[in-house]
Amino acid sequence: MIALLNTHVAVAADLYSQLKQAHWNVVGHEFIAVHELFDAQAVIALAHVDLFAERVRSLRGVPSGTVRQAAKTSTLPELEVRELSVPEAIGEILKRFELYGTSLKAAAKACGDEHDDSATEDIFIEALRAADQQAYFLRSHLAA
Repeated sequence: MIALLNTHVAVAADLYSQLKQAHWNVVGHEFIAVHELFDAQAVIALAHVDLFAERVRSLRGVPSGTVRQAAKTSTLPELEVRELSVPEAIGEILKRFELYGTSLKAAAKACGDEHDDSATEDIFIEALRAADQQAYFLRSHLAA
């Protein structure tokens, strides 16, 4: 469980940093709405980092949560360092939320099926609900 949680400490931390990167570099029509959306989503990702790390501690493990550790462990693709148009930025962040959601779903399933750890399963499900909601917001914005 500790390794699975630490993987998600890394992924959530990476998602947080990529959301901030997109927040700073998004340009174009509806800039301010997307700029603010990414900032709000970054707050959610950062809360997940803390949620997973504190569960690691409650299981008597040690969180692995530095930026360097996250970069080594995260499964998310790197966001290019450049200006991103609004649709491009939303699409890139949407991909990352979808990957994050897929990972959270698999982690929740593993907690229930393989480890009989309903408390950790619940944490992953809570994070999955939030990730799914944020993906929905992004998809809805692209449909406009």
